[in-house]
Parts: sequence; C-alpha cells; structure tokens
Amino acid sequence: MSAVVAALLAMMLGAAPAAATQGSVPPEVIVFATDPDGLVLSLEDFFGVAADGTGIDFDDTTEIGRVDRVFSFTPDWLAGERTGTPALIANQWVAPVRIADEPVGVAVIWINPGTVRPQLADFLPSPELAAALVDLPAEASLVFDDERIAWLLLEEATLTPVLGDGSPTTLTAYQRGLAPDDAAPAAEGVNLGSVLSVGIIVAVALVVVLVLLIPLARRRRVPRPAADAPALDD
Repeated sequence: MSAVVAALLAMMLGAAPAAATQGSVPPEVIVFATDPDGLVLSLEDFFGVAADGTGIDFDDTTEIGRVDRVFSFTPDWLAGERTGTPALIANQWVAPVRIADEPVGVAVIWINPGTVRPQLADFLPSPELAAALVDLPAEASLVFDDERIAWLLLEEATLTPVLGDGSPTTLTAYQRGLAPDDAAPAAEGVNLGSVLSVGIIVAVALVVVLVLLIPLARRRRVPRPAADAPALDD
C-alpha cells in the first residue's frame, strides 16, 4: 500500500492526528490504529471482557488518540559512555485509548518483523498515562526507560517525566543516576573485607608456622651423641 493511499484511507477512517512528538509514524500504523477491525478489535480480543467478567469492555465508544513514536536509550549511553546519540527510535508506537470520553489506558503497537505488519504489542491499563499522552510537545521525543519503567520527554539535553511531579533533569544527571545508589559503598565494603580477610589468613598462617617451628628449634638445641661415643654409666 502506497503512502498516499494509506493516508487517504486513514482520513476516511477518521484517523487520529499525526504524531506531535519527534519520530515518524508509518501510514500503515495509522491505518491499523484507526481501522475498526484493527487496533480496537485486537484490544477486544486480548484485553476485553473475559468469561470470568474481568477485562475491559471496548464498546462502540472506544476511541484511539494520537499515535506517538517511542524512543529507547542506546546501550552505550546506558553503560555510561559519552555519546551524541543517547536515544534511538524503537519499533514501538503508543496511542491513548478512551471509552465514553474517559481515558482507560495506552495501546502499544509494533511492526511484527515476521509479517511486516502492525500489531498490538501490549496494553497498559493506566488512565494517568493515557491522559498525559494526549498533549505532548512537538519538539520532544517520547522515551521509554525499560529498566526503570519510566516514560520521559527528551527535548535537546533535558529529560522530563511524563507522569508525576518529577522535575526536569539533564541527560548527564540522569545518566549519572543510573548506577545504584549503593554501588560505591558496596565496592568499598568489598575491598575492605578482602583486606581484612587476607590479614586474618596471614596471621593464622604465621601462628601455624610458629607452632611448628618452635618445637623443631628446641630439638635442634639438644646435642645428639656421636655414633662412637661411649655409653654413660648409670
């Protein structure tokens, strides 16, 4: 399907607005997100109401919001290296989901490498995240920190949490904080313990050596009679 045809189809289906954040959204992803037989049907199949009554009723009032591209931190940057590319685009897009005008969660879309077609990857039942993704700045990139389960907005060299009241921070400060808080003390404790262990082992070894050498030294001080020496009378 060409980009023009896909775009026209998306418009006819009532496509969500184009992604406001940085990063491309392929036309086929837009079509999947807005096609009634696409994303909504997948949500109903995998996360809809089950036989036991659990799940979400994705009824006729279900609406899919704007689709945004997701970025991920690069392995080099996570490892603490200085790089001009802290984050790269991921094979992932997110779209807030509303039912009866109320946010219920976020749909995660990916392009299956096997079929090369968009599919539902996951659903995050977080109304707060769904509401936060409605209005994101166009100049920012949406980054998901998988290790810390954190959604962030990257704008130039500033990271801002999408949820909560977290204050913006710099890329450098965030990278520095990736190491565990107890990393330095733990390393110092290991070194000190190693030194103490070695000292105890050396001390014990010296004691053992002294215990073995002292009787030997005493025996050496006792003169032995020569082989031809006359026996002493009683």
